[in-house]
Amino acid sequence: MNPESFADPQRQHPMGLAGYFVKNLYGLVKSFWPIAAGLALSSEVFNYASWVGLGLLLLVGVSAFIEYRYFKFHLTKEALVVHSGWIQKERMVIPFERIQAVHLHQSAWHQALGLCGLKVDTAGSGGSELDFAALNKQEALDLRALLTGGAREGVNPEQPLAESVEQEEPEPLMQLDTRKLFKVGLTQNHLRNGLIAVGAFFTVLEPLERWWGTWIESLPEWTLLLFAFAWVLLIIPAIILFVFLAVLVSVVSAFIKYYRFRADIQGADLSIESGLFRRNEFRIPLSKVQLLDWKSTWLRRKLSLETLQIHQARAQASGGSQGLGITIPGLEIEQSNLIIQSVFPKWNPSVVEHFRPDSYFRYRLFLFALLPLLPIGLVLGMGWLFWIFAPFWVAFRWVTTQRKFEGYRVTTDGVGVMIESGWWFKRRTLLQWHQLQRVSFHQNRMIEPRGLAHIVLHSAAGSRSIRFVKETDARRIMDFAAYRIESHVGSWM
Repeated sequence: MNPESFADPQRQHPMGLAGYFVKNLYGLVKSFWPIAAGLALSSEVFNYASWVGLGLLLLVGVSAFIEYRYFKFHLTKEALVVHSGWIQKERMVIPFERIQAVHLHQSAWHQALGLCGLKVDTAGSGGSELDFAALNKQEALDLRALLTGGAREGVNPEQPLAESVEQEEPEPLMQLDTRKLFKVGLTQNHLRNGLIAVGAFFTVLEPLERWWGTWIESLPEWTLLLFAFAWVLLIIPAIILFVFLAVLVSVVSAFIKYYRFRADIQGADLSIESGLFRRNEFRIPLSKVQLLDWKSTWLRRKLSLETLQIHQARAQASGGSQGLGITIPGLEIEQSNLIIQSVFPKWNPSVVEHFRPDSYFRYRLFLFALLPLLPIGLVLGMGWLFWIFAPFWVAFRWVTTQRKFEGYRVTTDGVGVMIESGWWFKRRTLLQWHQLQRVSFHQNRMIEPRGLAHIVLHSAAGSRSIRFVKETDARRIMDFAAYRIESHVGSWM
C-alpha cells in the first residue's frame, strides 16, 4: 500500500458509471413504476409511454455520466478531499479523525468484475457521507486502511479480509451456518413479512385490474354465487397460506441478507461480512461504539439467541436509535459477553446498583391495555359476546402487563448503565456514562404529585429513557451522569 497513490485527484473505476446508472434507474422505477405499469396496459398511450421511457433512460444515463465524470477524490496527510458537481460544484473535506467507519459492499456485478463499493460514515452525517460506486477491490482495501488508520494498527490491506482473518484469528467470534440461518429466519417478524408479501401481491395485481376484472365478469353467474357462499370456507386455508408465506419470506430473506455471515474481533476493530447477492463488509473501530442494543423475542430466547445492534455516533441523534447501526443476528450469550468485554472493558456486572420503576407504572400499563375494550364493545354492541370476552381480556392483560413491568430495570456499575425493558419483545441497552452528550430531567402533572420523574440519556447515537423512577433517584442519576461527563479525562470515543 502506497499512500502516495491517492495523492493526486482521481476518478473511480469506469464501471462506476454503470453503478450510478443502475442506482438512478432503480430510484426512478421505484418511484414511478405503478404509473408506468398503468400506462403500459393502455394500448392507446403505449407508444407514447415508450417514447417517454426512452427519454427517461437517456436522462438517467446523462445524469449518471455527469455524476461519474465530475466526481474526483484524493488524500492529504489529514483528510479525504472530494470534488463533485457540474453546475453546482462542491468541495468536501473530511478529516480522518471524524470518520466513524468505512464499509465495503459488493453487489452481484461487483463480485463478477472484482470490484467493490465503498461507503464512508462520519459522526456529522445523517447517513453515509460518501458512497463510491465502484473501485478495484485492492484499491478499496488500501483506501479503507488509510482512512481508518488500519496500516498503523498492523492490518495488512493487501490481503482480502477473509485471508487476513484466517491468519490472525483462526476461530471467528461467530459464523452462521445453514442451521443457525434457519433459526434466525424462523424467529423473524413473520406478521410484518407476511403483510409485506401480501402488499407486494396486491401492488402487482393492481395494474392488472382491467384484465382480471374482465375475466371475472365473463364467468357464469352460478360461479359467482358459489364463491359468495363458499368464501367462509376459504378463511382457514387463507390463514394457513398466509402463515406459510410469511415464514417462507422470513427464512428466505434471512438467507439472502446473512448468507456466509462472519464476525471477528481483530485488535481494535470489529469486522463483519455477510450477504448473498449484495456482499457487505464492515469494519468498526471498537472505541467509536456508542450503544450496544440487544433485541429478542420469546421464541429467540427459547433458542438462546438474540440480535445485537451496534450503534456509532451520528448527527441529529437526539431521539430514538438514529446512530449508525450494524446488526449481528443469532448471537449467543457467550458471544454477547465477549463483545461487551471488547467494547466496554470496564463494565463490571458483579458490582452494580439497580433501579426499578414505581408501581404506578405497572397500573398505568394495565389501564392502557384495557382501552381496546371500548371499541370492541361498540363493535359487539355490548352484548353477551362482549361480556364473555371482556373477563378473559382483563385477566390476560393483567398477566402480560405484570410481566412487562417486571422486565423493566436499570443497572449501573458506575461506569456503564444497562437499561432493560419488555417481556415478549425484550430489549436491553448498554452505554457508558462518560459518552453521554447531555442528560435531561422530565416531569408532568400526572407523575410530579407522586414524586416520580423520567430521565433521558442523550448520546451521539440516540437517546434512552429511564422512566417512572422516584424523583430522589432520578436527581441522583442526573447528578451522577453530569459528574461522570465532566470528570472524564480523555476522548469521549
